[in-house]
Amino acid sequence: MADKAATMRDVAQLAGVSIQTVSYVVNGKGVISPKTRERVQDAIDRLNYRRDPIARSMRTKQTRLIGLLVLDITNPVLSVIASAVEATAFEHDYKVILQNIGMEAAREKEYLVESAGSLIDGLIIVNSVDRESTLEFLEAQQITAVLIDCLSSTTIPSVAVDNVQAAYIATRHAIELGHQRIAHIAGSSSLLIAQQRQQGYLQALADHNLAYERIIVSKNERWDYQAGYDTMVELLQDRTLPTAVFAASDQMAIGAYQAIAQAGLKVPEDFSVIGFDDMEAAQFAVPALTTIRQPFTEIALSAVSLLLQLISGDKPETTQIILSPELVVRHSTRRLHDR
Repeated sequence: MADKAATMRDVAQLAGVSIQTVSYVVNGKGVISPKTRERVQDAIDRLNYRRDPIARSMRTKQTRLIGLLVLDITNPVLSVIASAVEATAFEHDYKVILQNIGMEAAREKEYLVESAGSLIDGLIIVNSVDRESTLEFLEAQQITAVLIDCLSSTTIPSVAVDNVQAAYIATRHAIELGHQRIAHIAGSSSLLIAQQRQQGYLQALADHNLAYERIIVSKNERWDYQAGYDTMVELLQDRTLPTAVFAASDQMAIGAYQAIAQAGLKVPEDFSVIGFDDMEAAQFAVPALTTIRQPFTEIALSAVSLLLQLISGDKPETTQIILSPELVVRHSTRRLHDR
């Protein structure tokens, strides 16, 4: 028969202190002298004492578990955000339960229903397939949740980069380099985040009185290398070609590189290319990709901090956190000279 698990009482007896003192040491609370703390920690180590999570959750009414719903974990941008959320939550003594939506609305709905009846303290959602239904469900079930998504009119707390502003900045960069024919390789048209990036692109063209407008969406409506390649191949069939391309993701931008090379053309000599995200691959692409940087670590820190405030019952100063994008200029864009 396995040895009986050590209890807090066992630790207290071995250390010669009260159970309350052990509790203070274990939970990092109270004012305990270094000598007493060391004695208690030594007893914990000798007895291999572990806190009972079930007992603690019954006492505190919290499980210290956070649900994390991610649109597509194979997307490197979303996986970086998910990893940063997990690391930040861990620093606050919370564990994360990851659920991958996989771009499927039915799976998203099932996970949401499970979350409503589970023991998690709160939920973070990184993008959503059926956004309106998700928002309605969260509000109806009064689930403590934070969205990492995009700016919109919702009562659900959220953390977002201003996608309209970011796309505007990217397009304006090409315009300032002298480009007048700028195409946009867009993300899935069903997602608000993609619609907002299209909006920023179009607004920049309008503000600079540019007539050329070309938005092309991959037929599989994904944001990956293949989508960028396929859309660029299609774009190269146009009678009037752009001189610059703004892609809705770095993966799509780098995929476009391949199509441009296969056509016997070069970046940036024939096409200036701008991405979005500043994922790690951007700086190692050849040429290094000019892109919009999303502050992934700040996004994760803000989302977890906001959620923990909501879990503890505190009232945050703001429930809609907007982070500014940053243009990172590398070698995939150049000033356009008269041809």
